[in-house]
Amino acid sequence: MGPLLFLIYINDLPTVIQPTANLIMFADDTSIFTKTHDIMQLQSNLNSVIGETNEWFQNNQITLNLDKTFFMHFINKNIGNSEIHIKIGNKNITTANEIKFLGLIIDDRLSWKGHI
Repeated sequence: MGPLLFLIYINDLPTVIQPTANLIMFADDTSIFTKTHDIMQLQSNLNSVIGETNEWFQNNQITLNLDKTFFMHFINKNIGNSEIHIKIGNKNITTANEIKFLGLIIDDRLSWKGHI
């Protein structure tokens, strides 16, 4: 009964997110995706969406585990990596080159080397 109640409890989270981002929710994991060609716009969009998400968490008395919160920037193989700073409050979100997502290890270049 606990997992079902949790899913009902967080069911309105996607309604508070800007249309510039997409949410994928599975059990107690939530991933936010957005895309743009402008790196500064990407940083601005993500910081805004993260701020909205964090406000929703606070309003619903849910604690966000910052130790398990990561940011990954998928980049084109021909383009170098640009530094982006995403924050929750005054704390930077850790940038990851590899993340385990629903059992798959995905890297920022989508090469699948880590998973294989």
